[in-house]
Amino acid sequence: MNDSVRHDSLPIVLKVQGLSFAYPGRYLFTDWTHEFVQGITWVQGPNGCGKSTLLKLLGGALNPISGHVAIGTIQAGHKPLAYRQAVFYCGPGPISFDHLSPSEYFGFMRSLYPAIDEEGLAQHVEGFGLHPFLNVPLALLSTGTQRKAWLAMALAAGTRVTLIDEPFNALDVKSLAYLRLALHRCANALSSAWIVASHEDPGAPASHRAILELAAPSP
Repeated sequence: MNDSVRHDSLPIVLKVQGLSFAYPGRYLFTDWTHEFVQGITWVQGPNGCGKSTLLKLLGGALNPISGHVAIGTIQAGHKPLAYRQAVFYCGPGPISFDHLSPSEYFGFMRSLYPAIDEEGLAQHVEGFGLHPFLNVPLALLSTGTQRKAWLAMALAAGTRVTLIDEPFNALDVKSLAYLRLALHRCANALSSAWIVASHEDPGAPASHRAILELAAPSP
């Protein structure tokens, strides 16, 4: 059973209808329906309840057994390329394309996400202290620095939906403070949904924050 709380006054950005998904011998979602609204949705729940799996399903990285996910008229299964360009996923693990430097990674992302906020990206690079590392291969950087590069792009990608899994992992105190401020600002972005799975409050204002509580699946 999944219980959710959201602000009905906020516009709906992402709709999930009849979603079912299972790993071998274990169902996580069964005919699950939800509407994600503008602003930040804080996804909560115990370990193993499916928070990370849900974000991967919403991002198109996993395919459901049944059901569909749509941003407006763009349905993940019917228009996969258009859907992926409307969603940015930032996971908790190592960054992809770690043979690239942060500068090269940002350049590659520009070819995939034409609505990138260049001024915002520059601000996030500054806020996360990335300038000394821009030309160093990501594979040679610490986990925290890789994380900052991925988060900087997630914050600036300009997509209708941004998915961030455990955003506060591996960050130093200064970067944690900057990220909370950035997420607070993102919550006010028009027509955009920020879906954050985290054990910590993402810090968005209550007027622009919805809460989705996922319960542990029955054994």
